[in-house]
Amino acid sequence: MDSSALHSLLFLFFTTFCHVLAGMDSCYDEEGVPSRCLPKFENAAFNRTVIVSNVCGIPPEDYCMQTGSTRSCHFCDALDLELNRNATYLTDFHTDEEPTWWQSQSMFYGVQYPNSVNITLHLGKAFEITYVRLKFYTSRPESFAIYKRTEENGPWQPYQYYSASCHKMYRRDSKGFIRPGENERMALCTDEFSDISPLTGGNVAFSTLEGRPSAYNFDQSPVLQDWVTATDILISLDRLNTFGDEFFKDPKVLRSYFYAISDFSVGGRCKCNGHASDCVTNEEGRLVCACEHNTAGADCQNCAPFYQDRPWARATANSANQCVRCNCSGLADECVFDAEQYRSTGSGGRCVGCRENTAGPHCESCRENFFRSLPQQPCQNCNCNAVGSMSLQCDAEGVCLCWTGVSGVRCDICKSGFHSLGPGGCRLCECDARGSVGVCSAEDGRCHCKTNVEGQSCNRCRPGSFNLLLENPDGCKKCFCFGHSLVCSPSNQYMAINITSDFLEVSGHKFYSLFFPKLTLSILFYHIFPIYYFHKYLGNSLLSYGRTLSVSFTAELEELLPRSVTVMLEGSGILVTADLYSEQKTYSSLEKMPINTFTLRCVCVSEFDIPNYLLDTSQLSRVSLESAVRKNYNMSPHASWVEECTCPTGFTGQFCERCAPGFTRENPNGGPFSPCVPCNCNQHGTCHAETGVCDCRDFTTGRYCDLCEDGYYGNPLTGSPIDCIPCPCPDRTTCAQVLETGDVICTNCPAGQRGVRCELCEDGFYGNPLGWGGKVQPCVRCECNGNVDPNAVGVCDHMTGRCLKCLGHTTGDHCEKCRSGYYGNALANELNPEQKCKPCSCNVAGTSGSLNVCHPDTGKCVCLSHVTGRDCGQCETGFFNLQPGLGCEMCNCNPIGSSSSACHPITGQCMCRTGVEGLSCDTCRMGFFGFSSRGCRACNCDPMGSTSMQCHDNGTCSCRHGFVGYKCDKCELNYYQNHLTHQCEECPVCYSLIRDQVGFPQREREREREREIDECCDFSICKYNYIYTLSLHFLFFPTLLCVQANKLKARLKELERLLSSYDCNRYSRYYRGSQQQHNGLDNHIQRDQVEDYLPNALEDLLAIQGKNLLSA
Repeated sequence: MDSSALHSLLFLFFTTFCHVLAGMDSCYDEEGVPSRCLPKFENAAFNRTVIVSNVCGIPPEDYCMQTGSTRSCHFCDALDLELNRNATYLTDFHTDEEPTWWQSQSMFYGVQYPNSVNITLHLGKAFEITYVRLKFYTSRPESFAIYKRTEENGPWQPYQYYSASCHKMYRRDSKGFIRPGENERMALCTDEFSDISPLTGGNVAFSTLEGRPSAYNFDQSPVLQDWVTATDILISLDRLNTFGDEFFKDPKVLRSYFYAISDFSVGGRCKCNGHASDCVTNEEGRLVCACEHNTAGADCQNCAPFYQDRPWARATANSANQCVRCNCSGLADECVFDAEQYRSTGSGGRCVGCRENTAGPHCESCRENFFRSLPQQPCQNCNCNAVGSMSLQCDAEGVCLCWTGVSGVRCDICKSGFHSLGPGGCRLCECDARGSVGVCSAEDGRCHCKTNVEGQSCNRCRPGSFNLLLENPDGCKKCFCFGHSLVCSPSNQYMAINITSDFLEVSGHKFYSLFFPKLTLSILFYHIFPIYYFHKYLGNSLLSYGRTLSVSFTAELEELLPRSVTVMLEGSGILVTADLYSEQKTYSSLEKMPINTFTLRCVCVSEFDIPNYLLDTSQLSRVSLESAVRKNYNMSPHASWVEECTCPTGFTGQFCERCAPGFTRENPNGGPFSPCVPCNCNQHGTCHAETGVCDCRDFTTGRYCDLCEDGYYGNPLTGSPIDCIPCPCPDRTTCAQVLETGDVICTNCPAGQRGVRCELCEDGFYGNPLGWGGKVQPCVRCECNGNVDPNAVGVCDHMTGRCLKCLGHTTGDHCEKCRSGYYGNALANELNPEQKCKPCSCNVAGTSGSLNVCHPDTGKCVCLSHVTGRDCGQCETGFFNLQPGLGCEMCNCNPIGSSSSACHPITGQCMCRTGVEGLSCDTCRMGFFGFSSRGCRACNCDPMGSTSMQCHDNGTCSCRHGFVGYKCDKCELNYYQNHLTHQCEECPVCYSLIRDQVGFPQREREREREREIDECCDFSICKYNYIYTLSLHFLFFPTLLCVQANKLKARLKELERLLSSYDCNRYSRYYRGSQQQHNGLDNHIQRDQVEDYLPNALEDLLAIQGKNLLSA
């Protein structure tokens, strides 16, 4: 590289734009606020190792240089320090006077299409590439390509193609361009630099952002940010440029064609995503960003540990997007980013490893199973009993939530009435209140039983007792059973009654009996003089055992009422006496007369006589006895005190009051209290239970042996041993003989058979069990597939088995199919009969023909045109508006504007593509244009610069005064954007004068322009813009300008003399002051986008001057 040109450009760079670079160095502004920062712009290829696939001198060879009419030949030896042309010369420092270059083998060694030569540059980390420049020592190749990759060992991606035959070599159109909305990561091909001229010193410069529509919105374009990112650059040299004389295979000619490059430079910045101003070498020797803004990673692509409160983002001109420290309340040293938490709360840092028993995204609460009453207090363990609490988590006061029946702060004790703390809490005491006293034991649930009660729950009477009652202090009543059994239970065959009689007066000295059914009662009481009543108690009163007898007296005066009564009960040689005393005095509700009532419980029953004495001063007004009577129906109240005894061997009856068959009284006619002993009838049967008279033998039975036993029939009254003969029935079952006719009828046929001789099958069976009139066929159950009522009569034919009473709309000999108008599976035994066959229920609107005709299995109805569904109740896809008798209409969706041929089944509304509307999707929506098969594109007109949000058919918007651009988002020439009004306003006149005269090379015109500046602007902002405009043309392209250094030398010297009269520090201070007031007059330059001057200026310069300068 020419050192003088390089020095002049560096001088221009560091003097004119010192204030710009100063703004890039710091990641924080003067007030310490984070701001975007960028590493320095550099030649990323300088002095880096380049790997080439081919180099001359292996073996040593001759080569010749094409210099027009002459040809000079030289020698290349890769092992000779003076004669080698190795790859190190691609990125070294050199001048035009002492050039160095890399050189490949010549065409003589086969270096020509289809054999390519590759040059690979490894940058060491990701860089954001602005341009790639190649200076060829020989003529430029006819075809070559630039590739890049964004990560080590990643796939190569095409960057740019150069070829005189783009379509043939790379399947690309030459001079292609990218329209807005198209893929901006697409590599283009150009034939602009593929001519053989010049023979030496030809340049090729590739700008990564040139022709990319989103280049002016780089911060908001992840696509372009990825496009400019590269870790490696590959140059693929595919075809040499020749004069065509290689066709003759002349060795001298072939040795004159080869690739040679004197300079390979890559302009860009170390990629740090706006979070670092410098890149350094780490301990591993790798190049990494010196990250700021609490970021980390080789490219500052992650948030640093404990700075995860919001998602990482690339710094922009508007925001540094620095990573925010997690809020862990000082109780954690680690956190992670939680996207869902960030979306819901705005804080994404979720703390990990909270200390002091805390938890939560910010360690702001106690962890599970801990509590604290106040935020400043430490978290304490709830210590909830794992068995007794519903959850190990307590409330803010440390009180645990207990299971049912559990109490205590920690849920560790059972409540009263509960026991056995275990999983699920304490169990409820299951003590039967009728037989228990108090509550159960809290440890094991054992209940405290009454005297005659036993069992864990005191719900069972002890042996020898029965009738567990709540009001009984002993719980159960002792079994009576005439003393023969200790096992009894309440009978359910009796209902409670009260036997009551009223007596108003007793006349003279006659005796009046108190008549009850089978009862005569006598009462003795003392008042002044004893008076006797005598009555006879008749009959059995077992049904009143243990019940109450009440006696009431009345008198004209209260003083005449008895205060005590002696009751005597006598029977079966036993006399029982009871003295009763009145506990309270009451009055009759009807007569308002004094009355006294005495009550006792009967425990002995039999016939008895009681002598009575009666004083003529009071009257026996009422006698009542609780008793029971056998009930014929389920009537109440139930008399539970009546016992049903379980008798021992030899006894029978409800109260064991009789001797069992084969037994008789030990004392003949000794009564129910007498024991029973086995009969002794000597060869002819058993004896009579009371008298000892024997029972029958020879297959006879009955009290007097007047009946045949089961399975026998005849007349046992004749006295013959063969009076009872076996029944003529299957399996020796029972029978009976009709006395009038003598016919024998079987009474207990085998299962499934019936008839006089069991010759017929029972209902639900079929066959011929006795073979009458045909072959013997056992009775088998009719097979109706579960579709008949098993309790019905005559469900099938008794001979054939054909089902006669099918249910659930089934039919067939075995109810195996559905009736007409129904469908389903009649054989689905897992379903009820009514669920097997369902009605067709065809839709009246969509059915063609009868509504009761459908497929017997699937239920599919016969549908109208374009109607579908089992019941013909919906339109086919692409049709709508189901009408009775007509079917459905076609949707008629526009094939271009709709995304599907289907539409709404009722309204016919089609499914439109993006930006399209209308019933048939045939028009663009407001604010959209370009009706096509991809829908309509959004106009995206700038709301400030456009007169309307609706654009023209070609997508261009109608702009306000001073605005230009497709979207009216730029200011017109000589206009700038006022950030207070957001309008484009016309620049001052002095700015136009300066800009129009920037390119004058003559010193006189420069001095004349300086005078105009002084007169017009008084050396204010316009003169600053003059210098600034000049700097935009020369700051960012030192590499390109050095190529044309000889041509621009004169103009640069004049420029240096002009700039030497100005103070850089003075203008730097002025620039910063001006930036605080406004953003400048040039609407293309913003203070917060100062980092983007380089790609913008490069693109402008390439667009304006590139062709003239680089092709010269």
